[in-house]
Amino acid sequence: MAVILWLTEAIPLAATGLLIIALQPLLGIADAKEVFSNFGNRAVFFILASFMIAAAIEKYELHKRIAVKMLKAFGKSPSLFIFGIMLVGALLSFLIQEHIVAAILLPILLHVLISLKVLPKQSNFGITTMIALTFGTSIGSWGTLLGGARNPLTVGFLEEIQNGYSISFLEWMKMSMPIVFIALPIVTLILLRLYPPEIKDIRKAVVKIEEDANKMGKLKKEEKAVLLIYIATIVMWILFSDKIGVAVIALMTVSLLFFLKLVDWEDVERRVQWGIILLYGGAITMGKSLESTGAIEWLAGKITPFFGGSEIALLAFLIFLTFILTNFMSNTAAVATMLPISIGIAQQAGISPVLSAMAVAIAGGGAFMFVIATPGAAIAYSSGYITQKQLAKAGLIAGILCMLIILGVAIFYWKFLLGL
Repeated sequence: MAVILWLTEAIPLAATGLLIIALQPLLGIADAKEVFSNFGNRAVFFILASFMIAAAIEKYELHKRIAVKMLKAFGKSPSLFIFGIMLVGALLSFLIQEHIVAAILLPILLHVLISLKVLPKQSNFGITTMIALTFGTSIGSWGTLLGGARNPLTVGFLEEIQNGYSISFLEWMKMSMPIVFIALPIVTLILLRLYPPEIKDIRKAVVKIEEDANKMGKLKKEEKAVLLIYIATIVMWILFSDKIGVAVIALMTVSLLFFLKLVDWEDVERRVQWGIILLYGGAITMGKSLESTGAIEWLAGKITPFFGGSEIALLAFLIFLTFILTNFMSNTAAVATMLPISIGIAQQAGISPVLSAMAVAIAGGGAFMFVIATPGAAIAYSSGYITQKQLAKAGLIAGILCMLIILGVAIFYWKFLLGL
């Protein structure tokens, strides 16, 4: 039922999350106390706190300052500029939700295209610019727990289902960063091959970016304070998240921002995506009940025999099925659907659940093909410079190659890293 509602969006995704919670005690799957306690998972509070921290970054437009200065460094040629969009989008998505990055980069890139008199939907430079915007932010969202709420959701599932197994902020980065930095140049080359830029000189664009940078002026006292707190938080996540927990560190950061009057509740209310909290809370309770009732074991038992116990075949199946789902439904819902299945299959086949869960989490960020699949794609499409057909063509090729990269890294690098 949840998969059908997530796929069709007959009701809002968050409403489906609430329905999942309500139906479990009503159908006698679990008592209400247990269901609501599962909702209070650490991952849910990390997602909530990370939204609140992002609200402070947005309020002072710190990510815009970083984006403008970084894009200025890639103005030597059109090809380098396209790679710069991919890289800047990815790096910013390490620190803040991918769709927020896409939203802040869009007006900067529109200034560039307008100053170069690029024709919408006809110019290859315009097409590659906007597709690079959505692909770069999507790929970057794989890198850290901050890139997308599906990342801490995966950590939450493993904590609830896999006997309290915990992945720290640094451990996630160790596993995901190689995929990001392998995928970025490869996807850039695909875009440049499919839509080679016809523009040779982008000096006008560089001038425009410089003007944008100058308009922002020097960092104010409040902006410096938020930036220092954010840097300190990242350092704490890297050094102490395995002992204290990412959620506790994030909540302490939020408290400090309020104590120092750097944000108020209205800032948070306007920017926090409350619906995502409800969606993921519901998904975690469903995953826990699937595990406790034996439903995961039953489902995995039906799927696993088709692959003859082959670890590579099973991982490939999970990765590519997630890729298909995430392009036809919300990537948040796709990951929520696939995580309990992937963990169950791993347990049946004798594969590390960490391996399968991470593969699904990262593959779930590969919503490259359709405008509806991710807010970043919708934001790029709203520019008017690309068509759905152009996005799908690039997204299919880039997506398949990225899924193969995930599979290769999982087999040859993750297994070594996890000592398997």
